[in-house]
Amino acid sequence: MDGRTALQHALVSIPVPGAPPRMTEAGAAVGLSFLDSALRLNHVRRLTERLTVVDHRVAHRATQVDVSLRMLDDGQLRATDLSRQLRGRSANGDGAIWVPVALLPRSTAAPIDIRDATGAKVPRLTGHESGELVAAGLFRLLRGILDTLPDATGDTDLRRLLTRAHEAEWLVQLAIQRLLTERRTPLLPGRRSAPEGVVEGHGAQNRALAQRVLDKYADVLADYFELFDVALDNDLLIVALDGGVDEHLLTYETPLHVTEEATPRRRAGRLLRSASEGYSLEYRSHISPGIPAYHLVVDTEPGVDIARMFLSTDADARTVATLRPDLQMLARRLADERRSPGGRGQNKILELQTQTTLRTLADLVRRRRWECAQAGLPAPDERMIACTTLGRLAVAGEGVRTRGGTVDSSILLHPMLTPAVLDQAADELVAEEMAHDVTLENDPSTSRAHAHWRGPTTTAGPTAGAPVQVMASMQMRDTTSAGPRSVRSYALAVAAAGYLLAAFLADSVWPFGPGSTAALSRIQDADAVVSVLLLVPGFLYTRLPIAHRHTVAGHLRTLPRLVAAGCIGIVAVVALAIAAGLPGVLIQIAFVAMIVLPLAGAGLLLYRRSPLPETGELVRIGAPRWLHAGAVDRSPADARFYTPLGGER
Repeated sequence: MDGRTALQHALVSIPVPGAPPRMTEAGAAVGLSFLDSALRLNHVRRLTERLTVVDHRVAHRATQVDVSLRMLDDGQLRATDLSRQLRGRSANGDGAIWVPVALLPRSTAAPIDIRDATGAKVPRLTGHESGELVAAGLFRLLRGILDTLPDATGDTDLRRLLTRAHEAEWLVQLAIQRLLTERRTPLLPGRRSAPEGVVEGHGAQNRALAQRVLDKYADVLADYFELFDVALDNDLLIVALDGGVDEHLLTYETPLHVTEEATPRRRAGRLLRSASEGYSLEYRSHISPGIPAYHLVVDTEPGVDIARMFLSTDADARTVATLRPDLQMLARRLADERRSPGGRGQNKILELQTQTTLRTLADLVRRRRWECAQAGLPAPDERMIACTTLGRLAVAGEGVRTRGGTVDSSILLHPMLTPAVLDQAADELVAEEMAHDVTLENDPSTSRAHAHWRGPTTTAGPTAGAPVQVMASMQMRDTTSAGPRSVRSYALAVAAAGYLLAAFLADSVWPFGPGSTAALSRIQDADAVVSVLLLVPGFLYTRLPIAHRHTVAGHLRTLPRLVAAGCIGIVAVVALAIAAGLPGVLIQIAFVAMIVLPLAGAGLLLYRRSPLPETGELVRIGAPRWLHAGAVDRSPADARFYTPLGGER
């Protein structure tokens, strides 16, 4: 439910108040400033998230926030002073100020403790307190927007709401306050027919007036309700910091959501292939576009190595969303211009538009190629062909020699600029996933990987105000091969033990011929043979490094665990056949199975999938397609963790 619908439902559910709710001008100013600071986070120098992954589909996340109070602007500093006056003496003494440090979705009610660099808890505003301040600010903002409309001066519903119908105004004010402080989304009550003789009274008239005004000016208030959605779906994390210290390091833990488990059939296939393909994990989150640096650290248990990891964001999503229709429009206009020229004026306008668009495209292609160079990867020449061609035209400054011998530098005359190339470049922006950048990990530690992303130098332009989605994907492997190698040796030992025991019992080098059948049917001391069968393989089985199946290491060693279990199982079958005194032919068949099946399992553990080039492996686990020249099928992740954007469930 969006904010506008929730507000309409709240207007129907809440009784018309007889007095205005308690809101002050100072509280409104503080609330709006806090909301602005939480959205921009211009005072956060770096955001670091640390994921610890040990168990399958279970991860722990700790977030570190580097806060610099010097980066607060004058308006934000005034709001912190006002907040101290509203609450009286501050939590940590007169020198403490209240500062928003995060905007968290309301999808969980888990308690969050903020700790400073010393490990001490930092005081924070409750959700109710911050909700009251933000509600006061949003109501004042709504009233200010409505006051600027032309209808606010005529004989209209809007003027009555703002000047005479105070109960209707108080109802809107109370509805906003209840929505932001009670953390609940209302449902519209069922409508009933009014009894005969019942008409709208004073309260119903005020309620209808408030609803009519919000419905009539819904288009004008579209941007306001976008901001209202953010406030309704998220909690502001506001903490008290020592104003005399500029730099603060804060840490808090938040829960992670995990997607639903795959179907049993698909999960079984992934388990069997995990020994050769590894364990794939994906993590998605959102950060403010004002954060200049984001650092992701992933830790795993000893024995599980992070073979590769990348970090990608959609910081250029709005740039691509703007470029694509611009390129398509330029393709149509260029075709029309070459078919029927429209004069010097129109030609100049088209040239300026083309240069502006292609320069933006050239900068996008440059960033993608520089990211490859930074990661030590080759830039694929088979990708982004049209975009690269147009980008070179924008920066090369090439001209065309005219019939008179002069050089015309108009980009429209360049022979490589065609409507077909413009359309192809527009399609490449989506097909090549060029809205997503790439940062690779560079930590030499095997059980730890990290990636560092630097945001744009300025938030002005297409990315301003848009939450940046962060996506990290990693591939974990049992690179020590302790599990597969030990189980492979165990399987060979079981097969050798089966052959030697059968040879000793049959008193023959080849115990599977017709002459050995009679000897195997007359085993003298069957109890001793059964004891040897169960004791030796069983003792070796207990020495195998088999991890718990619910851990990542256990997930990676699923196939070795199945091979080891199959070996011990076939040994038990042979022991049962001997203890039951079955005919020699059946005992021979049991010994054959005891030799063949472990050998087959050992051979299965030797299988390894043919690896792709480094860029291909990255695309396979989710990296943008522009990174690799060939076509690669995406591999489904074994676990997907995410933090929902405000409003997502």
